[in-house]
Parts: sequence; structure tokens; C-alpha cells
Amino acid sequence: MSELLGANTDVLERKAESLISDARRVQDIRALAQRALGELQASWNGSDLAYLTQQWDQRASPLLAGASASLDTCAARLRAQSAAQRVSSSGDGGTSHTASVFVKAPASPPRHGSPADNATWWTSMTALQQQQVLRQHPGWIGNRDGVDFTARDLANQALLPLERARLIAERDRLRADLADNWFGGDLTNDDAALDLVNDKLTSLDAIEATMRLPGERQLLLLDLGEERPQAAIANGNVQTATNVAVFVPGLGSVLTHSLKGYDIEMNHLQKRAESESVRAHPTLAETTATVTWIGYQAPLLGDTLTLGKSVAGIEVARKGAAQLTPFLQGVGAARDHDAHLTLLSHSYGSTTAGLALQQDTGVDDAVFFGSPGVGTNHVRDLNVAPGRSDYIEARGDVVGDLGRFGVDPSHLSGMGHASAREATVVDLLSGEVRHFTESTGHSEYLLDDSTSQYNMSVVAAGVPDRQVCDPGKGLGDVLSFPIPGTY
Repeated sequence: MSELLGANTDVLERKAESLISDARRVQDIRALAQRALGELQASWNGSDLAYLTQQWDQRASPLLAGASASLDTCAARLRAQSAAQRVSSSGDGGTSHTASVFVKAPASPPRHGSPADNATWWTSMTALQQQQVLRQHPGWIGNRDGVDFTARDLANQALLPLERARLIAERDRLRADLADNWFGGDLTNDDAALDLVNDKLTSLDAIEATMRLPGERQLLLLDLGEERPQAAIANGNVQTATNVAVFVPGLGSVLTHSLKGYDIEMNHLQKRAESESVRAHPTLAETTATVTWIGYQAPLLGDTLTLGKSVAGIEVARKGAAQLTPFLQGVGAARDHDAHLTLLSHSYGSTTAGLALQQDTGVDDAVFFGSPGVGTNHVRDLNVAPGRSDYIEARGDVVGDLGRFGVDPSHLSGMGHASAREATVVDLLSGEVRHFTESTGHSEYLLDDSTSQYNMSVVAAGVPDRQVCDPGKGLGDVLSFPIPGTY
């Protein structure tokens, strides 16, 4: 089926192209300013520099990133409006100022398509057909791995108010049914269903609050079909960034309580990675995007005794890996040039990540931290180049010594060991001296200005040779040493 489309859309298209160019210029200005700040940091110390750095990190850099994102969003909306006008012109008898054109209706996406299949489907369409999909079928692409990440973000943000309206209607219906039932929810499941709907509405609140934080963000996953909603939010632009780092959290990771905090940590890591990139390559304008991926039903402490949901079992990690794998593959499939892709994973999330890495994901570097096991006894089972898998274990982290899902990573042959202890780093090029703090226990690995965060940032920035290495072994590692011949 074809639709007759036509309208005077030339101005809209030109304005959209102009806005896109402006967005790129703002990105270039931000990169140049970041580089200049890095050069200052290499040759200047004192309170004035600290104040300048704070103003850049907290105000100027987020404002520039937000301006670029806003320009991109406006351009996308202008193009969507252009497409809409072309559609509306089909009813004016072709009397618009430009010639009417026939545009074939977009084909439905492939059923059970791989990220490569989805990428082929998306790129086979014209820009007008893609805009039709965005406007008429955002649910087709919001979570479809392999589709352009800018389009996925626009689709998911368009779906947010629609999903909220649907849930509010369902909540009101359930409330009315319960009010009309003499027995309340005693003889039905309506009360439990109402709790689930309210939880999903609260999750939408958490997503929207996170998306409103300063800086450029993308909503790359919005899944309300599971018992607990799932989402992935990026800091930066995954479609264009030189480096992309995906973070997989572990036990107790739910949108309502975890998303905003993880996102802030990923925002700090993104800034640190871009700063380290400038230090390592002052003449390059490399960018980094970080992703908080809560795309699986992470185990909850209250489900420890529940078969199939327990943090003590591997079933949840296997299901999560099956969802994580295509997301990672989609990073390569959706882009016209490769990103340097890093997978970061904590606690039970490292088991999920380790299982995913036993597939072909396109991941270049992997960093596990506070891991109860990466789902294997052998680093060679991970589809990552030799020497590109690292483990960080802090003092006092008992989870890191469990070895529940494979040998304790501290003892895996071929696994690199990055430090979580206090460290002083001296830049070989500039002589700059910096001090980083120690992370202890199970939950401090992503603290800003910590050695463990620094180590993750240099890996994410593609300069892993700048890591501070330390095996981090303690008494727990002595007790967890595997018996030879048992693995």
C-alpha cells in the first residue's frame, strides 16, 4: 500500500539540517573546551583551577551537552512535522506548493530479528518512512536492538506519556472494581494487580526524573511488560560516541530505588573517561557515552528462597544474559562506524555479563567488580581479546570471595587485576600528580575520585595501559583459592 504525500516541507527540512549542524558545532565547542581544560590541569594547580574545573563539570559542560541534545531533538521533531505534513497533503488533492510524491508505507519489522536483521530493516527505509514509524509505530523500535539509538530514544520518549495514560486508566479501573466489590480484593487478584500498576507508575516517575537531570541523555530501553519495569538510560550519545561503556548492576537493582543513583555514577564516569581521554590524546576530540542497563529482572533479597528468582541461583543471570547479549550486539549493528565498547558489571550483574560474554557481543573490554563469579572457570570462555578482561576487588568485599558462579575471579588465569586501593597517579606526559581514594566493601567501586572509578574510566576511554594494577587479595582470597584439579 502506498500513501500520497505532499506539502511544502522544504523549509522544515532545511531548518532541521541547520539545527543538526548547530548541534555538531556545539559538540565540537564542548570537546575543544574540555581539551583546553585538560591542558590547564596538566600545567596549573591551585584553588582557582579547582573552581574552574567545578564550574565546567557542574555548569558549563552539562549546559553545552544539553544544548546539543535539545538541538538534535528539535531537528527530529521538525522532520517528524515535515513527514506529518506530507501525509496530510494527501487530502488536499495535491494542491501543496511542492510536488506530491508517492511514499511506500514502511514494512513491519522482522519477527524475532537479530540486531543485524533489525539494522538492515531500519536502514532500508527512506527518511520519510523512518519518520512515519517514529510517529505512528514508536513501539516497533524503542526496544529494537540494531535500530539507530537516536531513533530509539525519540520513540521511547514518545511512548512515556502514552504508557502513563494507559497505566492511569488501568489504575482507575482497578480502583473502581475494588470499590464496587464487597469483599475488596479477597476473592480476586485486583489488589495485587493494582500494586503492580502503582509500582510501574512509580518507575515511570523515576525514569522521567532521571531524564530531566542536567546533560545529554537517551532512553534506550523502556519495557513495562515484565513484573518489574526495565530501562536503559545513556549519558551521552551512543550513536556517535567514540567510546561506549555499558554498566550492568546486580542484586536489588530496580528502577524506583536504583536508577537515578546509578545514572549519576555513570555521569561521573562519563566525565572522568572523557577527561582521561583528553589527557592521553590531547589532539583528539573523543567522546564517551555510558549506559545504565537495568534490562533484566535483577534478583531481590526477598526472593532468596524462591526457585528461579534467587540470587543464589544462576537462572536469573542466564535470562538476563539472553537480554543483554542483543543489546550489546546492537551497539555495533546500529552504527555506521565501530565504537570502542566496554562492559562494566558489578556483583550478580557480573555473572550476567560473564554469561553474555560467552556469546559474540562485540565487546572490546570487560571490567568485573565485586563478583561472585563470572559464570565460568576459564577466561578463555569469554569472547574478549586476551588481556582485555579485568577484575577489581575491594578490601572487605566478601561477595568477591564467594566463587559461587565459577572460580573466584581473583584466581582466574588470564584475568587482569585493577586496584581499588588508594593510589597516586603521575601523568607521564605532563607530570601532573593526582590522588585517588580507596573503595572498601561491596558498594563503593563507583565512588567519584576513587581508584576503582579511575581504573574503569581509563578502560572505557580506550587507554587501559593507564590503569593502576593491584591483585587486591586478602584473607578471603586465601580461603577461596580453588583446589587444583577441581575446575
